[in-house]
Amino acid sequence: MEYRRLGRSGIRVSALALGTMNFGSATSREEAFRIVDSALEAGINLFDCADVYAGGESERILGEALARDGKRAAALVTSKVFMATGTGPNDRGNSRHHILESCERSLRSLRTDHLDMYFLHRTDFDVPQEESLSALDLLVRQGKVRSVGVSTHPAWRTVEALLLADRHGWPKPVCEQPPYNLLDRRIESEILPMCRYFDLGVLTWSPLAQGMLAGRYERADSFPEGSRATQRAVYAERITDAGIQAAARLAERARARELSPAQFAVAWVLHQPGVSGVLLGPRTTDQLQDLLPAAEARLSEEDLKFCDTVVNPGGWVSNHFNTARWPGPDTGYARSSPAS
Repeated sequence: MEYRRLGRSGIRVSALALGTMNFGSATSREEAFRIVDSALEAGINLFDCADVYAGGESERILGEALARDGKRAAALVTSKVFMATGTGPNDRGNSRHHILESCERSLRSLRTDHLDMYFLHRTDFDVPQEESLSALDLLVRQGKVRSVGVSTHPAWRTVEALLLADRHGWPKPVCEQPPYNLLDRRIESEILPMCRYFDLGVLTWSPLAQGMLAGRYERADSFPEGSRATQRAVYAERITDAGIQAAARLAERARARELSPAQFAVAWVLHQPGVSGVLLGPRTTDQLQDLLPAAEARLSEEDLKFCDTVVNPGGWVSNHFNTARWPGPDTGYARSSPAS
């Protein structure tokens, strides 16, 4: 396993990291334990979670899995705050109240006394960033959080956070966690250059474009039973005819390279400048095992140029920012057609 520097944090993380969103929903407790053990055995050292995954069950299962036989010592554990964790008016967002309450709950669920990184899951345009950053500062000073990061934030919002943290002496975000795959390349325009300039780590999510790049979907109007697109409208919106067509082209290239389409898709992300690691979200141990060779796959310049003909650099044919309040239709991020 390759280990990469996570920006200014100085931490080295495995190129492949384990996302745990399926734990407690599509993945049973027993299978989750097997996935965690297989990940540790393969050299994966970063385990990513959030307070809302499976209604909090993902944190509880991950915490239990890492509590066995001292496994927690070998793992970097993250969680996130922003999404609604209850029905009350203050049970969501990046207010000081919600950040502090959610962190305490996550620590209990994960059976740990600290989070190695705590992410603002989305930016909160209704709360001044001074409010959020001062709460994160308190958690760091208390030893409950070691580093802070942001997820799926606009570049300008992250820069604002960096400047405010510098002004007040608060911990600066050390990592951005955006969606990134061959079907949604928009972070190449602003987010990746911003992260390189300010020395932020980049942990990307959805490398398989919600399964499209693994050949999971054949049509944009009919989804396989049990697929994520059947669960929520926001997931169904990501499945597009253009994305399926682009995925088919990628699959042909992958087979010519004796890689599975999923392995090729993950390897492509790892080959992009500035990427620290890729979050995998396997439902089964077999899926994890199939993806592990991507860490060692080497794509040629010809492979990378071919991918630029599938979807233009900076373009998109599947919207993976649709759980954020940006970018909107007035931001200049126009939909891309597959390059010809």
